[in-house]
Amino acid sequence: MADLPDMPIGQLATITGEGVKALRYWTDFGLLTAERRPSGYRHYPPEAAEQVRFIRSAQAAGFTLDEIRRILAARQDGRKPCEHVKADLDAHLKTVRAQIAHLQTLEAQLQAKVTWAEEHPDPACDSAGCVYLEDTPRA
Repeated sequence: MADLPDMPIGQLATITGEGVKALRYWTDFGLLTAERRPSGYRHYPPEAAEQVRFIRSAQAAGFTLDEIRRILAARQDGRKPCEHVKADLDAHLKTVRAQIAHLQTLEAQLQAKVTWAEEHPDPACDSAGCVYLEDTPRA
């Protein structure tokens, strides 16, 4: 790609499947570099398409835009960000596992409420909201 000319934002959007708004936002946020032409239009280097794919991949792995900017900045400075990225991946994995555990607990609580509601289709409902949502419903 190094011998390809730079491209306008619309072409980058077409190549990557991203919206122009997202590309503008990422550029303003410092994730993508673009040159302004005398006309005011942004033009992106050929490697921008690869950077866009990286941004989406990193987001899919749970990285924030700030974290992605830090990774790209390290790469631009000629440093390998891999050690830092691995530590972030480990942290994201721990967070996801904690969220999964929380969701499993919530699933069990909801299942218990649904089961109770099915067993009590017409309960006495004199609570502030709904008996089905009480901690210990009353029949």
